[in-house]
Amino acid sequence: IEKKSIKVNKNLLLLFIGLCSFFPINAQSKLTIDETLHLALKNNAHLKAAFSKVNENKASISSAFEFDKTSIYYSFDENNLAVNDLPIRVFGIAQDFKFPTFYFADKKVKKAQLSMEETNYNIAFQQLQKEVYANYYQLSYAKNKAKTYQYLDSLYQDFAKKSERRFELGETNYLEMITATSKQKQLETLYKQALQEVILSTEKLKSVVQVDTVEIADGILQKIPLQQLTINENLGLQYFENANKFQNALYKKELQNLLPDISLEYFQGTNKQLNTSLRGYQVGLKIPLFFSGNASKIKASKIAQNTIFEQQQDYKVKLNSKYNSLLATLKQHEEAIHYYETQGKNLTKEIIKTANRTFSEGEIDFFQYIQSLETAKDIELSYLDNLNAYNQTVININHLILNLF
Repeated sequence: IEKKSIKVNKNLLLLFIGLCSFFPINAQSKLTIDETLHLALKNNAHLKAAFSKVNENKASISSAFEFDKTSIYYSFDENNLAVNDLPIRVFGIAQDFKFPTFYFADKKVKKAQLSMEETNYNIAFQQLQKEVYANYYQLSYAKNKAKTYQYLDSLYQDFAKKSERRFELGETNYLEMITATSKQKQLETLYKQALQEVILSTEKLKSVVQVDTVEIADGILQKIPLQQLTINENLGLQYFENANKFQNALYKKELQNLLPDISLEYFQGTNKQLNTSLRGYQVGLKIPLFFSGNASKIKASKIAQNTIFEQQQDYKVKLNSKYNSLLATLKQHEEAIHYYETQGKNLTKEIIKTANRTFSEGEIDFFQYIQSLETAKDIELSYLDNLNAYNQTVININHLILNLF
């Protein structure tokens, strides 16, 4: 299957953030996944910090052509005599430069560093998307799970009341009554735990969106579509490519340090009895005589290039392994979901419906009824578990980035 990646466009993000200021999203209302994501992009401080880092590196590019401070001086030396045998007062200006090609090499280093930071920003953007999706759908799962337990709890409550009444009328024994009550209390406890899971999932989503309150839209847990992605365009691999370009630019910059620096000086002197100024200039080269320091830096830069290459190869191997592993996991959950959608859903409804009818008509006993309800419960909850696991796996595939180091 051909897979294409989704590239994050920073300009579109900025446009969106600007639109958010005109059309603010109310965190108090029930949010869809898109609204939740937009709110997170607007509020998340980590993403804002990553974008500021990009601007910081962008602003530093012009500093590549920064020169040493200009020296302006005045000197008086009684041994420095003019043609009238009187000392002269000298005013001068001096400036040191790196070899001209050094500045262009330094600019390439800074541009390569900017590309790395832009990739870091894109990674932060994608990781935020991943966290929002993961926590949003985890909360949706928790709410649907609580809703299922609420429904089952209501069934058991009704059944417990009927068992108690049947016991009072002498139509059943004490064991059936206390068993029904015990099962109802058990489901009630599971329902309360499910409600706590909703609270916990809500807090996790709030920490990602970075708002005081958040409530997502109600509804059944949806199946997330799998995006068509290309492993070779993974942002982690792009980071290593940019890191390699940065190290290569740094290596070439270190080579430029072997070239001589240039010094320029202009001066003029005079004294009270001269009718004119005496002018002069000086051009010089600063040649490195000891290369051991520069040689060590060049060697270290070359080693750094090899290190980045090896890290990139290691990342690529692990990325492919992780991708294939996620696809295998997805296939497992997909089969379970397919069973529920084609058979399990209708089977659950039919089990509950038939169990209620046949128990009321006396065709099955108490324990057969309990067993039927638990079978229906297990099918429904197993589906929710598999659907949630499927969604979380899809989210990991759609936003697949491994730890870079």
